[in-house]
Amino acid sequence: MFWQKLRFRKPLNALSTFMESEQWQAKKLTLNQVAEKIPNGSHIYIGSTAATAHATLNAIVTGEHKLLDINILQFIPGGELPHLEEHVSRMRTTAFFAYDQAAKKISKGIADYLPVSSARVHRLIKEGRLPIEVAIVKLTPPNEEGWCSLGTGVDFSLEAIEAADIIIAELCENMPWTQGNSLVHSDNITWWTENHSPLPLPEELFPWTESWHLDKKIMDRIAENVLFEIPDGATLKFDLTAFTNDLIPYLSKRKNLGLHTDLLNDQLMKLINAGVINNSQKNVNTGKTIVCHAYGSRELMRSIHKNPNIEFHPSYFVNRLDRIAVNNNLVTVISGLKVDLSGQVAVDSVGGRFYAGVGSSDDSIRAAGYSQGGKPIVAMQSKSVRGNSNILLSLPEGTGVVVTRLDVHYVVTEYGTAFLFGKTIRERALALIDIAHPDFREELLAQAKERFLVHAQQPGHSFTSKYPKKWECIHKTRTEKTVMVRPIKAIDEDLLRDFFHKLSDQNVYMRYFTRMRSLPQKVLKSFSDIDYSKDMALVALYPPETAQHEIIGIGQWVNDDEDNIPEIAFQIRDDWQGEGLGRFFVNQLVKIAKQYNIREFKADVFADNDSMNKVFENSGVKYERKKEFGIYQYLFKL
Repeated sequence: MFWQKLRFRKPLNALSTFMESEQWQAKKLTLNQVAEKIPNGSHIYIGSTAATAHATLNAIVTGEHKLLDINILQFIPGGELPHLEEHVSRMRTTAFFAYDQAAKKISKGIADYLPVSSARVHRLIKEGRLPIEVAIVKLTPPNEEGWCSLGTGVDFSLEAIEAADIIIAELCENMPWTQGNSLVHSDNITWWTENHSPLPLPEELFPWTESWHLDKKIMDRIAENVLFEIPDGATLKFDLTAFTNDLIPYLSKRKNLGLHTDLLNDQLMKLINAGVINNSQKNVNTGKTIVCHAYGSRELMRSIHKNPNIEFHPSYFVNRLDRIAVNNNLVTVISGLKVDLSGQVAVDSVGGRFYAGVGSSDDSIRAAGYSQGGKPIVAMQSKSVRGNSNILLSLPEGTGVVVTRLDVHYVVTEYGTAFLFGKTIRERALALIDIAHPDFREELLAQAKERFLVHAQQPGHSFTSKYPKKWECIHKTRTEKTVMVRPIKAIDEDLLRDFFHKLSDQNVYMRYFTRMRSLPQKVLKSFSDIDYSKDMALVALYPPETAQHEIIGIGQWVNDDEDNIPEIAFQIRDDWQGEGLGRFFVNQLVKIAKQYNIREFKADVFADNDSMNKVFENSGVKYERKKEFGIYQYLFKL
């Protein structure tokens, strides 16, 4: 690997410490002297967040020696950033993340935004497409052998050091010594200065995030939907946003998780200390947390100091698609800004405005798609802070598509999960409308019809009536099989067709009283796209996982306009009969009906349909029954 070139040793005088050696002391500068060592016109790499050499940065920007035509390259700007002040016209900043202050300067043309995946910055530097003449890095003081640690900020620092002609180190005793590929030898350092101030805390680096938190009720619902897709033993990867940071604490409900991600912070460290993240199930780097950057509290810094179970590696190592994808059961969770009805996701910008950066979002999502058992998840609130829908017919002009429709699998909001992988545009549009905020579903459906993304005959009842989420549940069958039972949705149309064609002819005849070879599209829509305010249909899905399930049973009532008595019926796939699902459907429908103030149900059943008759007879609901032409007519009194 390229960083191995940086490792070489020279013999040391055993009678003195390395720090006192004449060779080392000859490289020492005061902060005021640093700018004099930097040529005008230089491209300067400087670390990110807590690994930014803030004292040195301040000295070269505000000191007496005025540098000209300087371009400062920084992955994640944070903390005091004097180079971004408008009056500093002799310096330019190129940021890879357009956060807060940097975003404001980018929007005014004062700073530049460079959209690039984290793993590909390595190539830009190696090929000289991102020139670096000076690297300013924050390091630990050297040990007796002359080695320093990059501590919290490995990400791109080793590449920058190799590329630069001048390497200036800001030594800090408060920088933790981290394990992994984080070492730099003193022989590679051109000059050094020191500043032993405590590393900046998150509220000092990003004060604006203190006021950015989702409403807890909304986050609770999003987290519930995300957690449903994360099994015990999964390996996790997150993007670098406040949204995912708020999501992390909910993972305490899981066990034996692994971590392979960009950023280690306090929220993740709490899960490590609690044993929730123990990396015991990882198929690679077993027992090890793999990261490339960290910032957080003093406690976090103490926890990572010389911790053999937490390894810091360059971003190229951590975020390369093939490096991520070798982790089995990898669940990637990133936050999206907007998504269109075909599944294209905006991560860094909306229209012409930049809000964040690409980071590793694209490669992480793609890698989870290749991972054995992997799940790529895009999570977002259904509404923006301005009250607009985050699910749109199409992304605004100028918006960058970071995650393409080809790579999207799961999109999660507080209203549910849309699984898009392998789905048609019609199926995607219906699934995304289903998890959009209710205020916008009717408009989205109308727009989708106008663009012919969905059928013009799509009723839209389930989008305009309130989905009764409280009737979702996990149910154990008579033989301990786990199924998901929930109200039917418009997105179940294709599942319903598949269900019908897996029924035996006898099963179909017993349910519909006629021989049927197919369910027409119009009938399918009327069955699946229902008005929850008056109708109800429950489906049993197996397995419960969103990506794999199929309908194995259905129970429903349908209003009869002639006598206003709803008709109840259920149907179980032949290979699932005997599991007790029919009785469960009847009991659930009766329970729901009482909340709808329904006082009576009716049902018609063939007299020789023993299984269905037994379900009704043993349901515990009082009924009257009469027989006509071989058919039992039930009237249930609720």
